[in-house]
Amino acid sequence: MELQDWTFGTSYELLVYKLIMWPLGIWPLNKGEIFSEIRLLLAASTQAATFICLSLEIWNNCRGVEIVLDLFVLSVFSLLACIKGLIVHHHISDMNESVTSAIMDWCSLSRSENPQNRELMMKYARIGRIVCFSLMIPASSGTLSWIILALPLPMFTPPNSSDVIKNFPLQTACTFEPITTSRFYYIIFVLQMYQLVTTCLGNCGNDVFFFGLSMHTCGQLEILQNDFTSIKIREQEPDNSKKLRCMVDRHVHLIELVEKLESTFSMIILAQLIMSAVLICIMGLQVIIALKTDDMFAAIKANIVLSSLMSQLFLYSYGGDCLTTQNTSVVHAVYKSSWYETSSMMRKNIAFIMMRANKPIYVTAGNFFYMTLSTFMDILKASVSYMSVLRIAIDV
Repeated sequence: MELQDWTFGTSYELLVYKLIMWPLGIWPLNKGEIFSEIRLLLAASTQAATFICLSLEIWNNCRGVEIVLDLFVLSVFSLLACIKGLIVHHHISDMNESVTSAIMDWCSLSRSENPQNRELMMKYARIGRIVCFSLMIPASSGTLSWIILALPLPMFTPPNSSDVIKNFPLQTACTFEPITTSRFYYIIFVLQMYQLVTTCLGNCGNDVFFFGLSMHTCGQLEILQNDFTSIKIREQEPDNSKKLRCMVDRHVHLIELVEKLESTFSMIILAQLIMSAVLICIMGLQVIIALKTDDMFAAIKANIVLSSLMSQLFLYSYGGDCLTTQNTSVVHAVYKSSWYETSSMMRKNIAFIMMRANKPIYVTAGNFFYMTLSTFMDILKASVSYMSVLRIAIDV
């Protein structure tokens, strides 16, 4: 669908995700377009190049351990961004169905006169936007700070020097030192700016996109619950089966959307979980060492990275938990309906609906772990326990 065909609600919910995903070439509605494939190729190649450049810089190691740790964190983020983008592109058809379904939901809402449904959909869209801005604004600010601090400006010149320092946004001064005096310096500088932007969008953009789609599906499941609760299926009404069939079809459709979401992001969540575990260990060590040496700046940087990692894991955990809870709540909604006023055959059909709704749906990390709030709490407790043991071992 074209942008001009979107309703206000569609733009309110999906436009911000389009602005994030479009530069990466993985916006689902652009599936199969040649320019979208070119953008994907550019984004993935620059993210992979970022990982390679940072790995070379770490290997050269000419500026101390603290810089190496910063580069290692950024290299992991660039690798994650590349992996996430390629996996989403591999499942672009499933994502296209999910986004198209969301657009159709808003279009059907504009044709109906149900303020309660509109309020529910706006509530979940608002949650998605708030979380999106809460994650993307700090990530974009961090990216911008790396670019600004690398600019060859007189204000960044050391007190005892009159020469402007020429650095790079990726802090690859060791690897590209000969280029600082070359005419290609500014070309490499601009290229690395693009590398940082694609890494930021690819790493955090896919996370908020998942969260936005999961919140929309949660809203549709809650609307379905209200429909089940308020439906009047009396025995004397001839269209009872038709009413239930429409709701069952809707429930099946929503379950299929959740399964598509899970199949797309399952391996992404697993990669995020593994990389986060590695970085949490390293950042935890850095925090302990920084506290021991009274290096508050390093401690603050490490805590910011830890907060970012926990935020990303929380998005998947909260989104998965919300989907599981809302689907299970369909059982209670069906039970609250006037099923006792129907025929025995209709009661059997309702029992089958409750049995299917009682089967939980989960978002998993590679089919190994269920992503729920309980899982997130386990990760949080393990991280705190690790840092406590590390603190005792280092004897702070």
